[in-house]
Amino acid sequence: MAVRDTRGAHTIALDLMGGEHAPASTIGAALRALESGTLIHAFGTEDAVNELRGRWDGPGLAVTVCTEVIQDHEHPLQSIREKVDSSIHQGLLAVKEGRAGAFVSAGSTGALVAGGVVLVGRADGVDKPCMGQVFPTADGRGVFFVDLGASSDVRPQTLVQFAILGKVYATEVLGWKAPTVRLLNIGAEAEKGNALYRKAYSLLAGTVDGFQGNIEARDVFSGKAQVVVADGFTGNVFLKACEGASAFLMSALRREVTKTLVRKAAAGVLRPAFSGAKALLDYTAYGGAPLLGLTGCVIKCHGSSNREAIVNGIGQARAFLEKDVASVMMRSLSESAKKGE
Repeated sequence: MAVRDTRGAHTIALDLMGGEHAPASTIGAALRALESGTLIHAFGTEDAVNELRGRWDGPGLAVTVCTEVIQDHEHPLQSIREKVDSSIHQGLLAVKEGRAGAFVSAGSTGALVAGGVVLVGRADGVDKPCMGQVFPTADGRGVFFVDLGASSDVRPQTLVQFAILGKVYATEVLGWKAPTVRLLNIGAEAEKGNALYRKAYSLLAGTVDGFQGNIEARDVFSGKAQVVVADGFTGNVFLKACEGASAFLMSALRREVTKTLVRKAAAGVLRPAFSGAKALLDYTAYGGAPLLGLTGCVIKCHGSSNREAIVNGIGQARAFLEKDVASVMMRSLSESAKKGE
Protein backbone atom coordinates (compact mmCIF):
# COMPACT_ATOMS: atom_id res chain seq x y z
CA MET A 1 0.00 0.00 0.00
CA ALA A 2 1.41 3.36 -1.06
CA VAL A 3 2.12 5.94 1.64
CA ARG A 4 0.59 9.33 0.93
CA ASP A 5 3.03 12.25 0.86
CA THR A 6 1.53 14.80 3.27
CA ARG A 7 3.94 17.68 2.65
CA GLY A 8 1.41 19.40 0.39
CA ALA A 9 -1.60 18.72 2.61
CA HIS A 10 -2.54 22.41 2.83
CA THR A 11 -1.74 23.29 -0.77
CA ILE A 12 -4.60 23.94 -3.21
CA ALA A 13 -4.08 22.60 -6.72
CA LEU A 14 -5.75 24.94 -9.22
CA ASP A 15 -6.71 24.20 -12.83
CA LEU A 16 -5.80 27.34 -14.79
CA MET A 17 -7.48 26.03 -17.96
CA GLY A 18 -10.95 25.21 -16.64
CA GLY A 19 -14.02 27.31 -17.48
CA GLU A 20 -15.31 29.67 -20.14
CA HIS A 21 -13.29 32.62 -18.81
CA ALA A 22 -10.01 30.80 -18.25
CA PRO A 23 -7.22 31.51 -17.88
CA ALA A 24 -8.04 35.16 -17.01
CA SER A 25 -10.52 34.20 -14.27
CA THR A 26 -8.36 31.45 -12.79
CA ILE A 27 -5.17 33.52 -12.83
CA GLY A 28 -7.01 36.35 -11.10
CA ALA A 29 -8.35 33.92 -8.51
CA ALA A 30 -4.90 32.44 -7.94
CA LEU A 31 -3.48 35.91 -7.27
CA ARG A 32 -6.27 36.72 -4.80
CA ALA A 33 -5.71 33.42 -2.99
CA LEU A 34 -1.95 33.92 -2.84
CA GLU A 35 -2.43 37.41 -1.41
CA SER A 36 -4.51 35.88 1.40
CA GLY A 37 -1.74 33.41 2.26
CA THR A 38 -3.12 30.33 0.50
CA LEU A 39 -0.56 27.93 -0.95
CA ILE A 40 -1.33 27.42 -4.64
CA HIS A 41 -0.03 24.83 -7.10
CA ALA A 42 -1.22 25.96 -10.53
CA PHE A 43 -1.59 23.62 -13.53
CA GLY A 44 -1.89 25.02 -17.04
CA THR A 45 -0.36 25.65 -20.43
CA GLU A 46 3.01 27.35 -20.70
CA ASP A 47 1.39 30.68 -21.62
CA ALA A 48 -0.99 30.58 -18.66
CA VAL A 49 1.72 29.55 -16.21
CA ASN A 50 4.10 32.24 -17.46
CA GLU A 51 1.42 34.92 -17.11
CA LEU A 52 0.72 33.89 -13.53
CA ARG A 53 4.41 33.76 -12.61
CA GLY A 54 4.93 37.16 -14.22
CA ARG A 55 2.27 38.68 -11.96
CA TRP A 56 3.40 37.04 -8.70
CA ASP A 57 6.88 37.26 -7.24
CA GLY A 58 6.02 36.29 -3.67
CA PRO A 59 6.05 32.95 -1.82
CA GLY A 60 3.45 30.21 -1.85
CA LEU A 61 3.24 29.48 -5.58
CA ALA A 62 4.21 26.27 -7.37
CA VAL A 63 3.46 25.64 -11.03
CA THR A 64 3.31 22.73 -13.46
CA VAL A 65 3.24 23.27 -17.22
CA CYS A 66 0.75 20.96 -18.97
CA THR A 67 0.70 20.31 -22.69
CA GLU A 68 -2.91 19.11 -22.91
CA VAL A 69 -6.37 20.43 -22.03
CA ILE A 70 -9.52 18.31 -21.62
CA GLN A 71 -12.53 19.84 -23.37
CA ASP A 72 -16.14 19.50 -22.20
CA HIS A 73 -17.21 17.50 -25.27
CA GLU A 74 -14.59 14.78 -24.78
CA HIS A 75 -15.41 11.38 -23.28
CA PRO A 76 -14.69 11.74 -19.53
CA LEU A 77 -12.97 8.44 -18.72
CA GLN A 78 -11.17 8.20 -22.05
CA SER A 79 -9.82 11.74 -21.78
CA ILE A 80 -8.56 11.15 -18.24
CA ARG A 81 -6.75 7.99 -19.32
CA GLU A 82 -5.33 9.36 -22.57
CA LYS A 83 -4.60 13.01 -21.76
CA VAL A 84 -2.25 12.30 -18.88
CA ASP A 85 -0.50 15.65 -19.30
CA SER A 86 -3.72 17.66 -19.02
CA SER A 87 -4.29 20.17 -16.22
CA ILE A 88 -7.16 18.06 -14.80
CA HIS A 89 -5.23 14.78 -14.79
CA GLN A 90 -2.11 16.35 -13.30
CA GLY A 91 -4.05 18.31 -10.67
CA LEU A 92 -5.91 15.22 -9.49
CA LEU A 93 -2.66 13.27 -9.50
CA ALA A 94 -1.13 15.89 -7.20
CA VAL A 95 -3.93 15.22 -4.69
CA LYS A 96 -3.44 11.46 -4.98
CA GLU A 97 0.31 11.75 -4.37
CA GLY A 98 -0.03 14.22 -1.49
CA ARG A 99 1.56 17.17 -3.30
CA ALA A 100 -1.76 18.99 -2.80
CA GLY A 101 -4.62 18.54 -0.41
CA ALA A 102 -7.37 19.70 -2.77
CA PHE A 103 -8.04 20.35 -6.44
CA VAL A 104 -10.23 23.19 -7.72
CA SER A 105 -11.38 23.28 -11.34
CA ALA A 106 -14.08 24.81 -13.54
CA GLY A 107 -13.31 22.26 -16.26
CA SER A 108 -15.17 19.21 -17.52
CA THR A 109 -17.50 17.81 -14.86
CA GLY A 110 -17.37 14.32 -16.33
CA ALA A 111 -13.58 14.28 -16.40
CA LEU A 112 -13.41 15.49 -12.80
CA VAL A 113 -15.81 12.78 -11.61
CA ALA A 114 -14.06 10.04 -13.60
CA GLY A 115 -10.62 11.27 -12.59
CA GLY A 116 -11.66 11.68 -8.99
CA VAL A 117 -12.62 8.01 -8.79
CA VAL A 118 -9.75 6.64 -10.90
CA LEU A 119 -6.91 8.84 -9.63
CA VAL A 120 -7.86 10.13 -6.17
CA GLY A 121 -9.94 7.09 -5.24
CA ARG A 122 -13.11 6.49 -3.24
CA ALA A 123 -12.98 6.67 0.54
CA ASP A 124 -13.54 3.52 2.59
CA GLY A 125 -17.24 2.73 2.87
CA VAL A 126 -18.26 4.76 -0.20
CA ASP A 127 -20.02 3.02 -3.09
CA LYS A 128 -20.01 6.04 -5.40
CA PRO A 129 -19.15 9.73 -5.07
CA CYS A 130 -21.76 12.48 -5.08
CA MET A 131 -21.66 16.15 -6.05
CA GLY A 132 -23.39 18.79 -3.97
CA GLN A 133 -24.34 22.44 -4.32
CA VAL A 134 -25.91 25.11 -2.16
CA PHE A 135 -29.22 26.55 -3.36
CA PRO A 136 -30.91 29.64 -1.88
CA THR A 137 -33.95 29.21 0.37
CA ALA A 138 -36.78 31.45 1.54
CA ASP A 139 -35.33 31.71 5.05
CA GLY A 140 -31.97 32.91 3.69
CA ARG A 141 -30.05 29.96 5.15
CA GLY A 142 -29.66 27.81 2.05
CA VAL A 143 -29.99 24.11 1.29
CA PHE A 144 -27.21 21.71 0.33
CA PHE A 145 -28.39 19.36 -2.44
CA VAL A 146 -26.72 16.03 -3.27
CA ASP A 147 -26.31 14.37 -5.80
CA LEU A 148 -26.35 16.65 -8.85
CA GLY A 149 -25.12 14.15 -11.41
CA ALA A 150 -21.98 12.34 -10.29
CA SER A 151 -23.68 8.95 -9.81
CA SER A 152 -26.92 8.15 -11.61
CA ASP A 153 -27.29 4.45 -10.79
CA VAL A 154 -27.34 3.87 -7.04
CA ARG A 155 -28.50 1.46 -4.34
CA PRO A 156 -30.63 2.48 -1.34
CA GLN A 157 -27.51 2.28 0.86
CA THR A 158 -25.75 4.67 -1.52
CA LEU A 159 -28.40 7.31 -0.82
CA VAL A 160 -27.74 6.86 2.89
CA GLN A 161 -24.06 7.52 2.21
CA PHE A 162 -24.96 10.65 0.23
CA ALA A 163 -27.01 11.89 3.18
CA ILE A 164 -24.13 11.35 5.61
CA LEU A 165 -21.59 12.98 3.31
CA GLY A 166 -23.89 15.93 2.69
CA LYS A 167 -24.62 16.41 6.37
CA VAL A 168 -20.93 16.36 7.32
CA TYR A 169 -20.10 18.89 4.59
CA ALA A 170 -22.95 21.17 5.65
CA THR A 171 -21.80 21.01 9.26
CA GLU A 172 -18.03 21.22 8.87
CA VAL A 173 -17.56 23.41 5.78
CA LEU A 174 -20.75 25.47 5.60
CA GLY A 175 -20.93 25.83 9.37
CA TRP A 176 -24.59 24.85 9.72
CA LYS A 177 -25.56 23.49 13.15
CA ALA A 178 -27.52 20.23 13.27
CA PRO A 179 -28.72 20.35 9.64
CA THR A 180 -31.92 18.46 8.88
CA VAL A 181 -31.97 15.90 6.06
CA ARG A 182 -34.76 15.03 3.62
CA LEU A 183 -35.09 12.68 0.67
CA LEU A 184 -36.33 14.16 -2.63
CA ASN A 185 -39.44 12.28 -3.67
CA ILE A 186 -42.77 12.59 -5.49
CA GLY A 187 -44.63 12.95 -2.21
CA ALA A 188 -44.04 13.55 1.49
CA GLU A 189 -45.46 10.23 2.68
CA ALA A 190 -43.06 7.41 3.61
CA GLU A 191 -44.61 4.97 1.13
CA LYS A 192 -44.18 7.31 -1.86
CA GLY A 193 -41.75 6.68 -4.72
CA ASN A 194 -40.28 3.61 -6.37
CA ALA A 195 -38.70 0.63 -4.63
CA LEU A 196 -35.29 2.36 -4.48
CA TYR A 197 -36.65 5.39 -2.65
CA ARG A 198 -38.98 3.47 -0.33
CA LYS A 199 -36.07 1.29 0.82
CA ALA A 200 -33.78 4.32 1.13
CA TYR A 201 -36.40 6.02 3.31
CA SER A 202 -36.44 3.13 5.79
CA LEU A 203 -32.63 3.01 5.91
CA LEU A 204 -32.31 6.77 6.41
CA ALA A 205 -34.89 6.72 9.19
CA GLY A 206 -32.88 4.12 11.06
CA THR A 207 -29.34 5.41 10.60
CA VAL A 208 -29.16 9.17 9.92
CA ASP A 209 -29.74 11.59 12.78
CA GLY A 210 -31.78 14.57 11.68
CA PHE A 211 -33.62 12.73 8.90
CA GLN A 212 -37.11 14.23 8.63
CA GLY A 213 -38.63 12.27 5.76
CA ASN A 214 -39.39 13.04 2.14
CA ILE A 215 -39.56 16.43 0.45
CA GLU A 216 -41.15 17.37 -2.87
CA ALA A 217 -39.21 19.34 -5.46
CA ARG A 218 -41.42 22.41 -5.01
CA ASP A 219 -40.41 22.61 -1.33
CA VAL A 220 -36.63 22.40 -1.77
CA PHE A 221 -36.32 26.20 -1.67
CA SER A 222 -38.71 26.59 1.27
CA GLY A 223 -36.16 26.07 4.03
CA LYS A 224 -37.80 22.86 5.26
CA ALA A 225 -34.47 21.04 5.05
CA GLN A 226 -30.79 21.95 5.06
CA VAL A 227 -29.65 18.81 3.19
CA VAL A 228 -31.68 17.24 0.36
CA VAL A 229 -30.67 13.86 -1.08
CA ALA A 230 -31.35 12.32 -4.50
CA ASP A 231 -29.68 10.00 -6.97
CA GLY A 232 -27.53 11.73 -9.59
CA PHE A 233 -30.01 11.26 -12.45
CA THR A 234 -32.91 12.82 -10.55
CA GLY A 235 -30.69 15.50 -9.06
CA ASN A 236 -29.29 16.56 -12.42
CA VAL A 237 -32.77 16.79 -13.95
CA PHE A 238 -33.80 18.94 -10.96
CA LEU A 239 -30.75 21.19 -11.40
CA LYS A 240 -31.27 21.70 -15.14
CA ALA A 241 -34.99 22.39 -14.64
CA CYS A 242 -34.14 25.02 -12.02
CA GLU A 243 -31.56 26.66 -14.28
CA GLY A 244 -33.98 26.74 -17.20
CA ALA A 245 -36.88 28.07 -15.13
CA SER A 246 -34.69 30.76 -13.58
CA ALA A 247 -33.38 31.92 -16.96
CA PHE A 248 -36.91 31.97 -18.42
CA LEU A 249 -38.39 33.95 -15.52
CA MET A 250 -35.58 36.52 -15.54
CA SER A 251 -35.95 36.93 -19.31
CA ALA A 252 -39.73 37.25 -19.07
CA LEU A 253 -39.45 39.79 -16.26
CA ARG A 254 -36.91 41.84 -18.20
CA ARG A 255 -39.16 41.81 -21.26
CA GLU A 256 -42.28 42.81 -19.36
CA VAL A 257 -40.75 45.69 -17.40
CA THR A 258 -39.40 47.31 -20.55
CA LYS A 259 -42.57 47.17 -22.67
CA THR A 260 -43.72 50.74 -21.91
CA LEU A 261 -42.16 53.98 -20.73
CA VAL A 262 -44.12 53.82 -17.49
CA ARG A 263 -42.83 50.33 -16.75
CA LYS A 264 -39.29 51.37 -17.60
CA ALA A 265 -39.55 54.24 -15.12
CA ALA A 266 -40.90 51.90 -12.46
CA ALA A 267 -38.13 49.41 -13.21
CA GLY A 268 -35.57 52.14 -12.55
CA VAL A 269 -37.04 52.68 -9.08
CA LEU A 270 -37.08 48.95 -8.41
CA ARG A 271 -33.57 48.35 -9.70
CA PRO A 272 -32.14 47.67 -6.19
CA ALA A 273 -34.83 45.04 -5.64
CA PHE A 274 -34.02 43.36 -8.95
CA SER A 275 -30.33 43.43 -8.09
CA GLY A 276 -31.04 41.86 -4.71
CA ALA A 277 -33.04 39.05 -6.31
CA LYS A 278 -30.26 38.43 -8.82
CA ALA A 279 -27.67 38.32 -6.03
CA LEU A 280 -29.77 35.76 -4.15
CA LEU A 281 -29.57 33.43 -7.15
CA ASP A 282 -25.88 34.09 -7.84
CA TYR A 283 -23.82 30.88 -7.71
CA THR A 284 -20.59 32.89 -7.21
CA ALA A 285 -21.48 33.39 -3.57
CA TYR A 286 -20.96 29.69 -2.90
CA GLY A 287 -18.00 28.98 -5.16
CA GLY A 288 -18.43 25.47 -6.42
CA ALA A 289 -19.78 21.97 -6.03
CA PRO A 290 -17.70 19.57 -3.90
CA LEU A 291 -17.24 16.01 -5.11
CA LEU A 292 -17.78 14.05 -1.91
CA GLY A 293 -16.81 10.51 -1.05
CA LEU A 294 -13.20 10.60 -2.23
CA THR A 295 -10.01 10.25 -0.20
CA GLY A 296 -9.18 13.86 -1.07
CA CYS A 297 -10.97 17.14 -1.78
CA VAL A 298 -12.17 18.04 -5.28
CA ILE A 299 -14.20 21.22 -5.90
CA LYS A 300 -15.98 21.69 -9.25
CA CYS A 301 -16.70 25.33 -10.05
CA HIS A 302 -19.34 26.31 -12.59
CA GLY A 303 -18.13 26.46 -16.18
CA SER A 304 -19.03 30.15 -16.42
CA SER A 305 -17.34 31.02 -13.13
CA ASN A 306 -15.73 34.44 -12.84
CA ARG A 307 -12.74 35.25 -10.66
CA GLU A 308 -14.89 35.68 -7.54
CA ALA A 309 -16.50 32.27 -7.96
CA ILE A 310 -13.12 30.58 -8.31
CA VAL A 311 -11.85 32.44 -5.23
CA ASN A 312 -14.83 31.16 -3.26
CA GLY A 313 -14.19 27.64 -4.55
CA ILE A 314 -10.64 27.88 -3.24
CA GLY A 315 -12.07 29.06 0.08
CA GLN A 316 -14.28 25.98 0.23
CA ALA A 317 -11.25 23.80 -0.35
CA ARG A 318 -9.33 25.53 2.43
CA ALA A 319 -12.15 24.99 4.90
CA PHE A 320 -12.39 21.33 3.84
CA LEU A 321 -8.69 20.80 4.55
CA GLU A 322 -8.47 22.85 7.74
CA LYS A 323 -11.27 20.84 9.33
CA ASP A 324 -10.05 17.50 7.93
CA VAL A 325 -13.51 16.85 6.52
CA ALA A 326 -12.49 13.70 4.63
CA SER A 327 -11.60 12.00 7.92
CA VAL A 328 -14.83 13.15 9.56
CA MET A 329 -16.81 11.73 6.66
CA MET A 330 -15.11 8.35 6.84
CA ARG A 331 -15.69 8.21 10.60
CA SER A 332 -19.37 9.10 10.14
CA LEU A 333 -19.80 6.43 7.46
CA SER A 334 -18.20 3.84 9.72
CA GLU A 335 -20.54 4.75 12.61
CA SER A 336 -23.54 4.56 10.27
CA ALA A 337 -22.50 1.10 9.07
CA LYS A 338 -22.38 -0.11 12.68
CA LYS A 339 -25.90 1.24 13.27
CA GLY A 340 -27.16 -0.72 10.28
CA GLU A 341 -25.68 -4.03 11.44
